[in-house]
Order: sequence, then structure tokens, then C-alpha cells
Amino acid sequence: MLLHRLKSKRTIIQMMTILRMAMSGILTGTRGRPRRSFLSMSDAVSFNYLARVSRKNEIDVSRLIECIRNASVQGESTFDDITVKLRQMTDGEGFFLITLKEKILAQVKLTSKLLEYLRKADIPRILLECTSIPKQLGTQPEDLMIKDLNSQTRRFNIDVRVTEKSMPRIVFSRWGGEFLLSTATVTDQSGTIKLPLWNQQTSNVSIGDRLHIENARVKRFRGELQIRVGKSSTLQIVEK
Repeated sequence: MLLHRLKSKRTIIQMMTILRMAMSGILTGTRGRPRRSFLSMSDAVSFNYLARVSRKNEIDVSRLIECIRNASVQGESTFDDITVKLRQMTDGEGFFLITLKEKILAQVKLTSKLLEYLRKADIPRILLECTSIPKQLGTQPEDLMIKDLNSQTRRFNIDVRVTEKSMPRIVFSRWGGEFLLSTATVTDQSGTIKLPLWNQQTSNVSIGDRLHIENARVKRFRGELQIRVGKSSTLQIVEK
């Protein structure tokens, strides 16, 4: 069990190292001064999500990325029991379904810019270079379920589905700011909890959507626990 956890942590740290390098322009294949960052925040979230899918399911990271690269060209690609299907491709992004023995592991949206990067990046070479585990390992958010949340929970990642959503309403901050607020009810296999949606989130998120939230926190509002998505958090719609 301990060896399994160490391997899982090493995998996610390797992927996060790749992400940080990509964000700073190091993986452009050039030497010397890094170029300007070329991945957007949405690309970073998608890349990080793929890393977590790999860690949770003990999937070889480089082979999964190679499979996605092939599926983006051929429409479908497989290795071992993993299948990646390109469900839809538009001018700016592709929607991929990742399954393990016909069980859905993830549905992810990747921009054409990130797909182009994945086609050119030498992932195996980069993975070989990412051999050290940072001291900050203990600061990584935990992957939790709703049943695990309590008022002492600080930073966590979670996958939920939206089952209810209130009509957006205008609220005012103590400093006079005006915001749109809608309260969603989200669930997983273990329970139900409220999730406040703010401004653009109120129109982006719909009933039935599956969400992947990273670096979230828990807050108590009127005696009820809620998931808080702050400035340092990310909320991604992985299935409509």
C-alpha cells in the first residue's frame, strides 16, 4: 500500500512538473532563455485533470498522452484496456472520452492549442528528467468525496454532478460590489452539498453537468456546509 501511494504521488508530481515547465515555455524544444508562456489557464486545468485521471487509475502517463494524440488524428485510439475517443472536434477544441474496459474514466475538453503542444512534446524524455519529488508534496490538495468534508477541511479536489440550481440573483458585497449568485446542489456517490456559483459560473454551469473542482475549501453558511471555489480554485465542466 505504501509503495502504491509513493508511485501515485511520484506520477502526479512528474505531471505537475511538466505543467510548470510548459507554462514557463521550457518545453518548446529550445535552449537558453524560456519563451513566453503559451498555455492558457484552461489548458493548464485540462492538463492537470489528465494528470489526476492517470494517478487515480494507475495509467501510464506517457501512453495516455500518446493515445490522446493518436485519437485527435484518427478519431479513436487504444492501449491495454484504455480507449480514447474523439467525440467532437470544433475549430478551437476537441472533446475526448476516456474509458477503461468500457467504464467511463473521464470526459475532457482540450483546446487545439494544447493538442498541438501534445503532438510535439517529447513526454517520455521530460518524464525521465522529472525524477525528484519536491518537499512541498505534503501541501498538495487531497482528492475527497462529499462524505469526507467537514468544517476542518482546508484544500481538496472533488468530482460532483449538479442536480439542482437556483435562479441567479443579484447580491451586494459589504463594499458595494454587485454580483450574480446562484446556489447549486451537487452530489457524488457519498452525499450531497451546496455549491455557490458566482457571475459567469451562473450561466456556464447547468443541471446535469459533471464538475471537477480543484483546490476548493469548505465554508459554513447559515449552519450548512458548502463548497467554496475561491480565486486559487479551478472549476471545470467535464461533462454536459
